[in-house]
Amino acid sequence: MPKVLYIGFGISPFVRGGAIVYQEALIEGINACGWETVCFFSAPRYTNNITNKPHLRTWYKNKIKYIELCNPPYKLGAQNNPEQQCHEPVIENLAMKVLNDENPDIVHFHELQMHPASIINIVSDRGIPSLKTMHNYYDICPQRDLMYKGEEPCFDFNDGKQCTECLAILPNSKGSFRKRIAGTLLPGWLYRHLSYFYNTIKKAGTRKTNQYMTPHNKVTSYSSDQYLYRRQFFVKNLNRLNAVHCSSLRSADILTAYGVLRKIKIIPLSAHSIEQISPKPLRDDHHPVVFGYISGKNISRGYHVLIDAFSMLDQSKAKLIIWGMSKPETFSEHLNLEFREPYQPGQINQILKEIDVGVIPSIWEEVFGIIGVECLTARVPVIGSDIGGIPSWLKNEDRKSV
Repeated sequence: MPKVLYIGFGISPFVRGGAIVYQEALIEGINACGWETVCFFSAPRYTNNITNKPHLRTWYKNKIKYIELCNPPYKLGAQNNPEQQCHEPVIENLAMKVLNDENPDIVHFHELQMHPASIINIVSDRGIPSLKTMHNYYDICPQRDLMYKGEEPCFDFNDGKQCTECLAILPNSKGSFRKRIAGTLLPGWLYRHLSYFYNTIKKAGTRKTNQYMTPHNKVTSYSSDQYLYRRQFFVKNLNRLNAVHCSSLRSADILTAYGVLRKIKIIPLSAHSIEQISPKPLRDDHHPVVFGYISGKNISRGYHVLIDAFSMLDQSKAKLIIWGMSKPETFSEHLNLEFREPYQPGQINQILKEIDVGVIPSIWEEVFGIIGVECLTARVPVIGSDIGGIPSWLKNEDRKSV
């Protein structure tokens, strides 16, 4: 029986999103086809020991073996050492142990946010066939989405100088000793809830630059040369792969422009959730028309653009439901707008039954946008930005989009 080793980031329910849904659907599908599947994945969990030392933990989910990289040194939403994102001896040794123990026939890389890029070198040096699926632009952009300060598309790398300015809004990745102790002694669910309330209170006393995001104090930790080295190193490693999988022509063009010259395969994404969606009947002409936003709270998803556009509509004839976000402090009460808690994957049918039109107002080069395909499968029309991979599945004769 052939064996495939998946290496990446994001394990539900600790991390959510379209990429996670796709990864798990792919892994379970390959396993169902008779391949032995093993996952060497990480998640942002730091609740294992006071020293915060990276280590491995093995467990099973849906009969698939997961080898979890616990306590990785890279922190989400923080400034991480760009050179450490290239090389990290402790994790490299752990990766070699996984390769020795599992002896895979093929390695499929996903997002490397919590692994060093040098793992690609380790796999290639052993002569193991390998490929990588691109879920975002982390390999060429430490911010991940090619968004300058998370607010506008980045078009000028400027040999790493742009990165020093962009990432200066993020806190340093070195966690405090008190946080480590708390994460170790408290149950994971309690630690997450207490952290949420603490951060909410802390943000309440912080002046905002705009109504949608709160920057941190500016502290520049790393040089432009380090960010230049990071991009060159990641691109070099991508070019050692046997294939690079992109889900849209636009994402493939972007990678090619930045020097990824390896074999790029363009294959649209899919997931179990799409198979589970039931088409809904066409709506009648009643009001209000219910618009739905299900894309998350990251500002690159363009929810602020959507709220501004929605405010121009006749509120007696339109309603907007936003899932996964809390109400902004400057929210206008006259808007016919409703905020909901994040939904679970199994609730997608119920979500889609509630809306008449799905909206994907992304302002970043969206790699694909699988939520839009879910809407169309349910016969819910979609309004989407003409950017990134969205035009690869969202067509309109007059090409008008927001």
